[in-house]
Amino acid sequence: MEETKEIQQGASLNSDKMRSTKISKLIWQMSLPAIFSMLVQSLYNIVDSIFVSNITENKIGIYNGTVLGDDCFFAVSVAFPMTMFVVAIAIGIGVGANAYIARKLGEGNHEKANLAARTAVVIAFVAWLVLVVLAFTVSGPFVRAFVNSTNCSDPVFVAKQSQLYLTIYMAASLGSLLEITGNRILQATGNMKAPMVSQLVGAISNIILDALFIFVFKWGVLGAILATVIGQWLAAGYTLSMFVIKKQDVSLSLKGFRLNKKYVSRILKVGLPAFIMNAMGSVITIILNAILTDSATGIFVLSAYFKVQSFIFMPVFGLMQGTMPILSYNYGANLKTRFNQAFKNALVISLSIMVVGTVLFQTIPHYIMGILTQSEAIIADGAVAFRIISIAFVPAAFAIVIINMLQSINKPISSLLMSLCRQLIFLIPSAFILYHYFGQNGIWFCYVIAEILNVLIFAPISYSAYKKQFKRKQAQYDQGLFA
Repeated sequence: MEETKEIQQGASLNSDKMRSTKISKLIWQMSLPAIFSMLVQSLYNIVDSIFVSNITENKIGIYNGTVLGDDCFFAVSVAFPMTMFVVAIAIGIGVGANAYIARKLGEGNHEKANLAARTAVVIAFVAWLVLVVLAFTVSGPFVRAFVNSTNCSDPVFVAKQSQLYLTIYMAASLGSLLEITGNRILQATGNMKAPMVSQLVGAISNIILDALFIFVFKWGVLGAILATVIGQWLAAGYTLSMFVIKKQDVSLSLKGFRLNKKYVSRILKVGLPAFIMNAMGSVITIILNAILTDSATGIFVLSAYFKVQSFIFMPVFGLMQGTMPILSYNYGANLKTRFNQAFKNALVISLSIMVVGTVLFQTIPHYIMGILTQSEAIIADGAVAFRIISIAFVPAAFAIVIINMLQSINKPISSLLMSLCRQLIFLIPSAFILYHYFGQNGIWFCYVIAEILNVLIFAPISYSAYKKQFKRKQAQYDQGLFA
């Protein structure tokens, strides 16, 4: 099929590079800032966890346990799945806006791109109001369901600290919502540097405040969460300032803006698979934590895994942030050859990252776990878990890239089904069965089974969807719909 003739009308300085720059160069140009910022975010996650696990003094709350650092880390671990849920909401809104805006810019329709950007910001505010209500109603019962004398040395202290952490995180989540949504909107226009700087601002300020609040002021878990939310708000402030001090391809000004349910629907429709994919991570972690509640090390190991695996998965997600607008733009412009090149490049890079991750998790898992605890029992159990779960890294790369591709070609239902099967339908039943028959070490194989089944089933389905969507797009251009 011949490439469609370039659309000159309405091309902008930022987004036009997605139709003209060499794909191999464009992938790195668009992705490196996001990858770098994701690595910084991963570094923050690890440093934050190290700070918490090394707490030796705490002025907030009476502690009657034996190892304060391990119990503080466990308190944050119990709250972790709900913080993942908040981030999933922000990512869903951001991805939905990103894909729709990039596609409309590819079609040369700046008016619709502007309306979508403003709608996304309003959705973020509404989501925050819901989270504030949940913060003061759900936090307490949630954390108490996972804390007992088997998995920590002072259950009363851990439950109170975990509830405090989760309540503050959710109530102050507007900063996170605006940061992630705003950054995804900027990325849709081809601006990858501002989101990178935004995440650097958040991560670096977070690390500095962690050291101050935890080791100087001795605020313990309270210090950790205050550092987190302040960092998020500083990052959000930087992101929003980019729309004020410098003209972007889209505007967030709400002057004269009226909410249109059509744009709300389209953003949520495209962003739903991304939300579910990330929210399922939260749901799955909650379910696995419930299974492992009576285990002495299970929840600790699972949380530690999520902290350290971010060094492997975050660069891939950063790559997807850079690739999504490229795919969406070139699909919108019906540039199939460039679309294919971008997809292949993203897949090769993702696989390379995952292979490196697999090697590290297979060869030095004891050293990795030793960063977060000195307990020999936890380190030994963690090493087993890391070696088993890392077998799933390579098939996970295929799944992530395919899901990203489906979102870019406006196939949210297919992407949603793939996300559901990958993280819920395949993983959870196998987790229950494996834990029942093989215990804690056996449960980790559920990740391997889920990733392999998902790729085998959805790879051919996704290829068929890709062919149909480009055939449809070509017909639209043949009819002169975007002339």
